[in-house]
Parts: sequence; C-alpha cells; structure tokens
Amino acid sequence: MKYLYLTLNWVFGVFFLLVGVLSLVESPLGGLSLIAASALLLPPVRNFVYLKTNKEFPLKARAISIFILFMVFGFFAGQVQERKEQELVAQQAQEKAEKAARLQQENIDYFNANREQIISHIKSTITQKDYQTAISQSNKYLVSGDKELVQLNTQAKNNLSAIQTEKLLAELKSVSTEEYEKNRRLYQQLLNMHPDNELYKNKVTFYSRKIKEEKEKQIAAEARKKKIKSQFSAWDGSHRNLKRVIKESMNDPDSYKHVETVYWDRGDHLIVKTTFRGKNAFGGVVKNAVTAKVSLDGQVLQVLSQN
Repeated sequence: MKYLYLTLNWVFGVFFLLVGVLSLVESPLGGLSLIAASALLLPPVRNFVYLKTNKEFPLKARAISIFILFMVFGFFAGQVQERKEQELVAQQAQEKAEKAARLQQENIDYFNANREQIISHIKSTITQKDYQTAISQSNKYLVSGDKELVQLNTQAKNNLSAIQTEKLLAELKSVSTEEYEKNRRLYQQLLNMHPDNELYKNKVTFYSRKIKEEKEKQIAAEARKKKIKSQFSAWDGSHRNLKRVIKESMNDPDSYKHVETVYWDRGDHLIVKTTFRGKNAFGGVVKNAVTAKVSLDGQVLQVLSQN
C-alpha cells in the first residue's frame, strides 16, 4: 500500500508539473496553481520542506489544498478557453464582414462596367411583368447607389405588391368570416406588405382575438366534458351519486344491478336516467328506471321520475 501511495504521488505530481509548466504561457495563474499542487504531491519536495521546517503537512490538509488548487486551475483554464472562443467568433465575424465587403465591391465594379446592359435587362423584365426577377437582379447592385437602379427596384416592388395584394383580396372574398385562422393569415400577409394600413391592422387584431377566444372556448369545453365524464363509472357507465341515491331507497340495496344510464346535457345541469334491476318488497326482481336532475358537479338535485 505504501509503494502504491508513493507511485500515485509521483505520477500525479509529475503530470501536474508538466501541465502546469505548459499552461504558464496561456494562463500564468492557472499554471502556477498546478505547479503548487504538484509540489504537494512530489515526495522530494515534501522531504525538502520537512528538512527545512521540521513540520509535515497532514494528508487531509494536502488533499484539500490540492483539490482547491486544481479548481483554481480549472477556473483560469476556463477563462482562457472562453477568451479563445470569443477571439474565434470575432475573427469569423471579421472574415465574414470582409468577404461581404469584397463581394459588394465586386458587384459595384461589375455594375459600373456593365451598367447599360444591366439597366436595360431589368427594364425588360419589368415590361414582361417578371417583377420578382427584376427585384432580385436590382437588389444585387443596389449597393452602387445608382438612382435609376433604385427607381426600377422600387417600381418592381410596388408592381409586385399590387399584384399580390389583389390576389390576397380576391382570395379573402372566398373565405368565410368564420375561418378565423385563414383570415388572420391572409390579412397578416397584406399587413406585411402594407405596414401602415389601419384596416389590415384591425383585421389582424380582430381575427387574432377570435382565435384566442376559440381556443379558450375549446379548453373550457374540454374541461367541462372531463368534469361531466368523471361523474360516471368507467366500468359500467352508471352515475355514481344517482346510483347511491337509488340504492338508499331500495328495499334490498344488495340486489341492485345496473342495466343502462343515459344523460342529456341541459347547459347548467344534466338530466340522467338510470335503468336497473332489483328486488321489490315481495322478493321479486323487477326492472326500474329513475330520472334525476344532476348538477355539473355530479350532485343529485332532484329526482324527476321513478318507473
């Protein structure tokens, strides 16, 4: 065990020393913390300190100190890694900006050298009502700042917007006002093209509110349905509270046998009808039915009829 302990001290001590020395370049404080940890592990260093001070560093204290020094190294190493990542991101951003600048300059140079042909081609695509192509081609060279090019780009966008607006308005005429989601989507597209149009703003707001209300109604309906369903037995479909009321009024509650339960939803209450078999006062098994008014919480409010 003694030799294993010494071996581990040498292995980790040398390892920490090497890593600490290599880390001094990028993180001096981190490197020094590992070198200090190695000093606490290497037997020659510990023996030298003992000879000079005649004091031995307790094992537990050394272990705690090594752990703290290792955590300090991790902290500074993390800072170095974070700085490297930030430098890499900054370098990539700079390279991207330089590439974009070169591309812009290439487009400017190409446009200046071929202005007449480019302008002529864009005018031709506008004449042919191929506005999307005109916009794409002119966008590429807008960086040149050419006034005629800017005017052609604006003209193509306005014409394309007018066509798209007309199509959307025509589609809206065929959409029912109850189709809230489709109406909202179409009016949102119109609003994206005409951000200052108050009508489109109001329509988007109106249908967004309707969609929200429908979702709230759906959630409420699902909750109500679940609440009603919980009143009935999943085993045989009987209404739990009405079954209890029926059995309390029977001559022989143990003879109760459920046949069928149906109900009608009346909005603020339910009408529940249960058909069952049971023994009468003479011991004979007879078929009966009880109809009751039941609250949405499942409480039997009133027995309406008994057959």
